[in-house]
Amino acid sequence: MIDLKELLDDRSAPPTGLSQHLRLDEVQGRIATRRRRRMTVGGALAAVVALVLIGYGVTPALRSAPEPAVTPSPLPRLVEGFPEYAVGAHVVAAAKSAPGTTSVTITWTPTTTDLRLFFRCGTGAADGALEYEMTVNGHPNHGGTCGGNGSSSVSWPDHQATAAEFGVRTGTPATLTMTATGMVVWRDQEQRNEHFPVPPTAWLSVAVGEHLAYADYPLPARPATLRPVVDFEGVFVMGGVDQAPEEEHLWLRSDPADPLRPMSVTIVWQDRYDLRLRSQTPGTLGISLDGVEVESPTWWNYETGEAGVYWQTATYRPLPDVVGFTPPTLGSRVTLTVTPRNVTGTWVVEVIPGKDRP
Repeated sequence: MIDLKELLDDRSAPPTGLSQHLRLDEVQGRIATRRRRRMTVGGALAAVVALVLIGYGVTPALRSAPEPAVTPSPLPRLVEGFPEYAVGAHVVAAAKSAPGTTSVTITWTPTTTDLRLFFRCGTGAADGALEYEMTVNGHPNHGGTCGGNGSSSVSWPDHQATAAEFGVRTGTPATLTMTATGMVVWRDQEQRNEHFPVPPTAWLSVAVGEHLAYADYPLPARPATLRPVVDFEGVFVMGGVDQAPEEEHLWLRSDPADPLRPMSVTIVWQDRYDLRLRSQTPGTLGISLDGVEVESPTWWNYETGEAGVYWQTATYRPLPDVVGFTPPTLGSRVTLTVTPRNVTGTWVVEVIPGKDRP
């Protein structure tokens, strides 16, 4: 059976200025992982976002103290169906659409511009996914498709610049609106999707979370048995990119005796690189190029969720900007180092060379 999520991801449209760094857990509509075991529509992520919220944890850089906050209750409090704490953020406002309406709006007063937007929606029908648009203070933020019970999210890696773009300021009320614009259903036999009006049974939910420092975030209780970290399922696919064959992929793996030991590999800075990362426990995998950390994907649970980093090397720059980072010269040899922080289990990073198609 064809995976509806995989087919609809191509319809996603990331917000202006954020396409390079909306990550794994985040709006990157061209990315799909073709898995050996297909998902059903009901379990698919709210398309437009590449990763399911609870199972994945990629976030902007949070370089902080090693000790997490006190573990919360095993049954976290829900706010309009969203966990109060998720992927490094604390939900401060949430709402669900009223019956028969096609939009939902929340207004809140930010105390920080380091935000994460959460959303859920469904058609109320047996199949299909909602098409939606999201705005912040009336400015288009992103759009795509979503459905099922899973939550999805968008983060703002370069949060100061992004907040300025959308007119978000601390101490000043801000408004987030999600609007359903239609429904799409995949016709398996015809290998095509078909569009319909928004059904009267459709619903939408949105929430805003403010990021916390790692030391302040209440991590879940450590399970008695950790999930094993296995190699990535299926073949990673990026639209418009020719990936190198598997034998040319590079791997960095944790030291079984010391998961905090840094690991390095040498790459040639040309064309593009896509990284897939997985961690068995909460913590950060700092990614450095020639000794300068440029990415800090962070996990907030024990679900061994997959994270992704996507580099178009000719135009790459970290978000937010990193002091001391100079883009490598095309064709130069660069040392890529993974420096773990706070992790207490196994981790793995796959480095995939590629080339953008003309």
